[in-house]
Amino acid sequence: MTNNRSTVYCTVVAQNYLPQALALHSSIRTHAPETDLVIMVVDGDRQDLESDQAKLRVVGLDFLPLERREVHNLTTIYDVVEFSTSIKPLFFLELLNDYDRVVYLDPDTFLVAPLAELDSVVDDHGTVLTPHFLQPIEPGSAVISEVHSLTVGVHNLGFGAFSQKSRPFLTWWWSHLRRECLIYPLLSIFVDQKWTDIGSVLFSAHSWRHAGYNVGPWNLHEREIVQNQGRLEVASSGDPLRLVHFSGFDPLDPDAISVRLSVSLKDAVGVNEEFRSLSRRYAEAVLTAQQRLGVAPEYGYARDTSGRLLSKRLRKTYRSELLQNADVVLPSPFLVEERKHFEDWRRKALIRSFKVTCADLALAAKYALPDEFQFVKKRLPGLASNLRGNLLESSKVRR
Repeated sequence: MTNNRSTVYCTVVAQNYLPQALALHSSIRTHAPETDLVIMVVDGDRQDLESDQAKLRVVGLDFLPLERREVHNLTTIYDVVEFSTSIKPLFFLELLNDYDRVVYLDPDTFLVAPLAELDSVVDDHGTVLTPHFLQPIEPGSAVISEVHSLTVGVHNLGFGAFSQKSRPFLTWWWSHLRRECLIYPLLSIFVDQKWTDIGSVLFSAHSWRHAGYNVGPWNLHEREIVQNQGRLEVASSGDPLRLVHFSGFDPLDPDAISVRLSVSLKDAVGVNEEFRSLSRRYAEAVLTAQQRLGVAPEYGYARDTSGRLLSKRLRKTYRSELLQNADVVLPSPFLVEERKHFEDWRRKALIRSFKVTCADLALAAKYALPDEFQFVKKRLPGLASNLRGNLLESSKVRR
């Protein structure tokens, strides 16, 4: 690894996604061989992967400036997706101590050409994000609609680039993600992404309109890929294709493109033979890495030390208690010496867990039964006000 104060690429994975991360690394070795890649593995020590891989560093959670208790808090309140996305700002801030620019790439992204123009754009703007799509979508004309951005955020955070100018934004972002990196559609929160709708405005982030970056299932309808004079480019803009995001990709069925959306993309607008060729090449890279790594282990923070799964409901209850008292020290489900204390807490948490679930049900009922809710609001204003207060208290998301 070098420490040349220039640009570093990075990604965050649990061990089950290491094949995708190694496929990403292979594409970086092809198109940016002088650039370091730092992989953060959140649930295990995999420094062994560095031994025969150039320009690769593999780090664990000890790379982050977090106390062990806080690591256990985060891995308890969040599932694997929430946790892996929550720590991104801290990861980037640490990397900025050694590099001028940090480029985040989701593990399921794949370089198809050098990111030639990126450094200068980052130097000009500091924080660079890419919107899910760049053109208006006529209703019914694509497999996706503009409602997608209302649900998961304007920007797709499978790509992001940051410089020293980004430190205030990253610090603000972490202040939310520490406890509010949730998949919580009832309160319009989607992990790290929806927060950048706000942060991009507060900190003047650049929404980059280069159509060749972060091409994925959500924007293929506007970005048909074509060959032109020996290079791949986006037909509508002429931008060279740089980075493809294979979100929801099954390497055993590469022509499906993605299983993330609710419809088949095999014959969707924008999916042509050029793109299918890319998806097959990517599938081969992932399968090669899978063969090397063997069977993927279960997520390291899926169970407590007794072997019991940590349910989403239990995680939310644990989070609720942490938010009620910032100084409280709850027993960790991941420490053998605290096993009995955690089992005691788990039993006592059943009633509190039921309360958290009821709050979600009541919040959903507010929108599922709007007439009935308005009736209660008009006829029983005291009850409605009390209900609203209880909902906000139970959800504990700042508004």
